[in-house]
Amino acid sequence: MASLPSVVPAVPGTPARRAVLLAALCLPAGCALVGGEPSYRGGPLPIATGAVDGVYYRYARSLAARIGRRLPDVRPSVDSTTGSVDNLNRMTAGRDRLGFAAADAVGAATTARTLRSLARLYDDYIHLAVAGSGPIRSVADLRGRTVSVGATGSGVELVAGRILNAAGLTSGRRPTRVRMGLEESAAALRAGRIDAFFWSGGLPTAGIERLARQMPVRLVALGDLATPIRERYGPYYRAAAIPEGTYDRVGATLTLALANFLLATASLDDGLAYRLTELLMRDRDSVAAEVPSAELLDVRDAIQTAPIPLHPGALRYYRSVKP
Repeated sequence: MASLPSVVPAVPGTPARRAVLLAALCLPAGCALVGGEPSYRGGPLPIATGAVDGVYYRYARSLAARIGRRLPDVRPSVDSTTGSVDNLNRMTAGRDRLGFAAADAVGAATTARTLRSLARLYDDYIHLAVAGSGPIRSVADLRGRTVSVGATGSGVELVAGRILNAAGLTSGRRPTRVRMGLEESAAALRAGRIDAFFWSGGLPTAGIERLARQMPVRLVALGDLATPIRERYGPYYRAAAIPEGTYDRVGATLTLALANFLLATASLDDGLAYRLTELLMRDRDSVAAEVPSAELLDVRDAIQTAPIPLHPGALRYYRSVKP
């Protein structure tokens, strides 16, 4: 089997640590393929994604097209959802067999015990978007303002609430929280019905790209909250910069980032999990031509899926390839 192309890792970690993790996955005789590519069961493969303007949805659409071509008898479909929390609930209830979710939502969900990971994909970046001409320049400036914290059941809602709590905006002239998805939030900011909105997504997010072309936008820095939010809610978050030029006329912004995963139900057969993981890795570059965040997928980092274990079929795939 051909070795996989590598990219700059999307997460921190020393080469030695990654080597130890890969060594732990390998068989005693090395990372040789065991028994060839396994057979799999076909049938419907509904995928839980997120808002149609977000990276999850675009990533899933690209993967589904390739699954349909490469895996005969598998019938993928893409379900738009409100995001990570909704996806976890849908998968646990049996409505979807694959789904995208952020690490913090997985860590907070007791239902995640029935799920497994195929790969760590890339990092989501937390956006706090405001009008570029407005007065809001820090999280503290949200006091007394109307803020969209994401759709009900979204990972955005989870992380936005944690940010507001960590920033001490839970008493006094606290923000008025409204719950809207990305498209609705962008339209409301543009119309002046809200003062700010949160979003968690890969770079760039199409809905924010479009908004930045329509009006001046500022992204509020959140990086200073990395330590208090980690202390309060766990090790899922890190400080990271959204580079200048990611969005039209928006400068570099230090914010929070966290990993997200492609998950499968634990009942997904091992052969199909293997073949899906293989496709995910082998088609990375062609998917990245449509969804830039996919370029960050890397076999060395894909195995780092805490707090959720790898699916046994995915584990077999990672054992079959050389680092």
